[in-house]
Amino acid sequence: MEVFVRSLGFDFQKGNIRFCLLEGSKSSPKLVLKERVIINPTPCIPEYMDRFDSIFRQIIKAHSPSKIGYRLSLGPNKEQIHNLIFPAALLNNISYQEGISCIEYVKQNFTSTKFGLPKGLNMFDYCDDHFGCHPPYWDDNQKNALLSAWLCL
Repeated sequence: MEVFVRSLGFDFQKGNIRFCLLEGSKSSPKLVLKERVIINPTPCIPEYMDRFDSIFRQIIKAHSPSKIGYRLSLGPNKEQIHNLIFPAALLNNISYQEGISCIEYVKQNFTSTKFGLPKGLNMFDYCDDHFGCHPPYWDDNQKNALLSAWLCL
């Protein structure tokens, strides 16, 4: 028997966060909401991280997830670290403080068999087929957030 879960999935880029909220189970996921949050970069890294911290706390408080997932970018260069790795560390810390499981995924985790689907499906196309298209900002970055949330179900 599958358990009903409410999960948040995140994907980070320079200057914004993508997130999706899903409910249900791995075999029966329902997209509740998807958002893009703009975070204007600043050369002051502590100030920039404070913005991420505030936004993560607001999102978590507003949606009360039982699990959180995010796409971890492998091999970022030096200039990308404060946009990709530092936010992931903050999200893990906040999740720990709130007692919420937080799981990182890499793009290689997004294979159809991990979702209980037939081997070889393109999961980014499947997102359109199963969840529909939800412009604006319905791109691979948003789908990374969705797939991260889905794997948490």
